[in-house]
Amino acid sequence: MKAVVLEKQHEINIREIPGGLSCGPGQLRIAPHTVGICGSDVHYYTHGRIGRYVVEAPMVLGHEASGVVLEVGQGVEGFAVGDRVAMEPGVPDTSSRAALAGMYNVDPAVSFWATPPVDGCLVEEVIHPAAFTYAQHSRACTTSTRQFPSGPPRRSTGAW
Repeated sequence: MKAVVLEKQHEINIREIPGGLSCGPGQLRIAPHTVGICGSDVHYYTHGRIGRYVVEAPMVLGHEASGVVLEVGQGVEGFAVGDRVAMEPGVPDTSSRAALAGMYNVDPAVSFWATPPVDGCLVEEVIHPAAFTYAQHSRACTTSTRQFPSGPPRRSTGAW
C-alpha cells in the first residue's frame, strides 16, 4: 500500500510499504480519509527529532486522522463497515496507572502515531484499537450544509 514516508531529515517520499493488514480482537481496519499535517510532522522533517524522539529509520508521517471502517475485529461493538470515524493518535498501556485513573493521555508509555519508532497514518489502511476510535454516526453535519443555531460563525480571537 502507498504511504507518505519520512526517509530521513529533509527527505519525504510517497512509496509502497507492506500491506495485507487484518484485524485482531478489539481492533478496526480503517482507510484514512483525511490526515492533518501537524507541527510535529514538520519538525521531524526539518530537524529529524523532537527531544528524545529521533528519526533513525524511515517513518510514516501523520497522526491526526479520520477515515472509514473497512473491517471490524472480533468482540468489537458499536462499529460497522462503512462508519466514518476519528482515531485517537495516542494509545496508552491500558493497565497503566494513568489509564486506570482515566487520564490515558498522560500515560508515559503511550504509543503515539508518527513518533519514532511508531509509524503514522498517512497510509491507505491502518489497524487501530476500537477503544480509541470514535464513530460519527450522524451524516447530517458537513461543511456545505452545517447550520449554526446562533447565526454564522464568528472570527476566533485565538482564545479557546
